[in-house]
Amino acid sequence: MIKRLDSVVASRIAAGEVVDKPSSVLRELLDNAIDSGASKISVYIEEGGIKSIRVIDNGSGIAKEDLRMAFERHCTSKIETLDDLFALRSLGFRGEALSSIASCSILTIDSSGSSLTCNNGIMGEIRPGSVTEGTSVVMEELFENIPARKQFLRRASTEAADCKKVFLEKALGFEAVEMLMFVDGVLFIRLQSQSRKERVQAVFSLDRSFIRSETVELVREAEPVKLHIVCSTPECYKRDRTQIKILVNRRIIDSYQLVQAITNAYSAALPGGAFPFFCLYIEDSPTLVDFNIHPSKRECKIRNQSSVYGLITNTIRDWLYNRSENTYKGVMEKQEAVFESLDFGEKKQNFQPSFKPKFPSSTARTQNPIPSFNPDPKWFEAAKQVLGKKEDPPKVKVEAPVEVKEQKEERTWRYIGQVFNTFLVVETGEDLLFIDQHAAHERILYDEIRALRDVQPLIIPYSFDTDRSTDDFLLENSFIYQEFGVELVRNKPMQWEIITLPAVCRKNEDEIAKYITSATGDIESARKGLFAVIACHAAIKAGDVMDPISARALVEKVFKLDQMLCPHGRSFTFRITREELYKAVGRIV
Repeated sequence: MIKRLDSVVASRIAAGEVVDKPSSVLRELLDNAIDSGASKISVYIEEGGIKSIRVIDNGSGIAKEDLRMAFERHCTSKIETLDDLFALRSLGFRGEALSSIASCSILTIDSSGSSLTCNNGIMGEIRPGSVTEGTSVVMEELFENIPARKQFLRRASTEAADCKKVFLEKALGFEAVEMLMFVDGVLFIRLQSQSRKERVQAVFSLDRSFIRSETVELVREAEPVKLHIVCSTPECYKRDRTQIKILVNRRIIDSYQLVQAITNAYSAALPGGAFPFFCLYIEDSPTLVDFNIHPSKRECKIRNQSSVYGLITNTIRDWLYNRSENTYKGVMEKQEAVFESLDFGEKKQNFQPSFKPKFPSSTARTQNPIPSFNPDPKWFEAAKQVLGKKEDPPKVKVEAPVEVKEQKEERTWRYIGQVFNTFLVVETGEDLLFIDQHAAHERILYDEIRALRDVQPLIIPYSFDTDRSTDDFLLENSFIYQEFGVELVRNKPMQWEIITLPAVCRKNEDEIAKYITSATGDIESARKGLFAVIACHAAIKAGDVMDPISARALVEKVFKLDQMLCPHGRSFTFRITREELYKAVGRIV
């Protein structure tokens, strides 16, 4: 028998889509406060927001005659027609938040001299209020009448941490609004009305890894898209992605694809496993962005995602390249100054500096934005012998990875062994060379895959679906994957098949397809990212034990490389000389 649900039961079920923990309540209340045009917002949370959350703003307020309607489902002041839904400029628009919160807590709104309380879906009477300017909204005893929901709440400290995160993310989008947050009666943070860069710095400064002085602003525009980036230089980074923030039309969103665009563009300038502090503001036409996907509104569809993705990567790469070029020019000037200061006499012409940075072409720098850099210590040694002096090469801070060029000529080396199941140790004349086995194998696999060796057709093609943006991108650019032996065929709109793969990629079809469906908008990022999926899965891992025969074979291939650099542009070797080792143990001074 089919029965109509009780209105209270129905509202509590619907509330589960919007309210699942205190931080989701705070998110909705902050959206309303910001949409009201407030210039100052104060937040108070008690016991992680489980006991109470209070949000006070100085916005436009709610008229007495609208108070009851504010608690009803599908009542909103943000939109009127269906067309409004596709041109959103407000944070709220569903008309579900206050109704959902009121169905599972005690919710009181005090505004324009009137106050109204709704106790777990039961509406009270309008009474005189104490707030005449703006609005005060208080939520108390979340899920107190729904034990099955309350048992899933975590410790108060954990819920408080989530509330702080929501507060800070909202603050990033509205730097002109003064915002304060109190946790259990103690001021957590106060953010003055400030510039966008200052607001980002204030938020990032709560992380001890952040260095305020290592912050830059980047602006790029390509109608209808505008980018404003506040990010750290490569000298300031984290070991996780938690400080990569993306805002689309001032809304914080989660986007794997856009985070990937950022990390790919930065990869050549950062150590392995490092990520920047990065706040990306995207302003796009409201007609091209759809937030009506999930009640949390942390997801969105960007119809021009390909152009946005490309604009992001090109902006970051151009900045990194120009920064590196200026750095290297400064280093070169310092060496030339050292050369001019040395007294060679008549022999000066025999010792011209060989320290010449090489800058890649505009095409090559899309693959690696860091110029080649090859200091030549032999020149200084020769100079010291001529002069009978003990000048050492100048110690210059190099603000980018050093590319160490290895020569192809025959060399004498002796394999010593494996340490920490991660590094291969090789003796070469007067040096000890430590080789990162994973990164070295990645580079070797990369070269072999690019040479299209051992590409195999699939007996049963691997089929996968795409969205419209990826489908459009593949129609024009599927050839880039064929360079790696991954041949794609389109069966029908938004459905593709993988029909060939490199032999080393077998059984990785799921990962490759997942990457292809997310990598759109930038050809070079797609190339690099696909390699990361292919080679990283196939390469020897850190921690793998290598037998001496396999290790020697890998070292042999390493010494045949033109450059001991991983495909991301980072050196995978560390060299220590006999002299440095002797000094370290006190054998010589």
